[in-house]
Amino acid sequence: MFRTPSSLVAVLGLFASVALPGCASGFTAQTPPGFLELEEPGPYDYRATTADGLVIGARELDNPGHGQLAFWSRAVENQLRTSGGYALLGTRKVRSKDGVTGAELRFGHDQGKTPHLYYVTLFATPDKLCLLEVGGEKDLVTKHQREIDWAVAQFAVD
Repeated sequence: MFRTPSSLVAVLGLFASVALPGCASGFTAQTPPGFLELEEPGPYDYRATTADGLVIGARELDNPGHGQLAFWSRAVENQLRTSGGYALLGTRKVRSKDGVTGAELRFGHDQGKTPHLYYVTLFATPDKLCLLEVGGEKDLVTKHQREIDWAVAQFAVD
């Protein structure tokens, strides 16, 4: 199953270390058609999966120093590219269901001979950082692109 790249955990941990992640999420994530919400999301506030193993996870962190979206996007990109070996394939502006501007970063990474895709969608407010993450084998992510886009469009920062 999909796990957040350890390099992303490191960068988020580094910047969020002055404040603990919120215990209760202040966002609303909708489970896309064809996915099942997991009852025990682990380090995420929300996780859902398809029967064939594609996972969507969401979490909220405190935003120490009130970092803006551009800062967090660049920090995540730098960490994944330099420490995680991920290639940035593209970025796009997105908007949450409740109108908060966000950024989706799309990364590629080969595991052995199998290409994988990892998407991180970030929404930053002065008080919090919300992340919606999707990862899996390239064919699987591509197959579920419509559901992934739906999940991003339905995500509300609250």
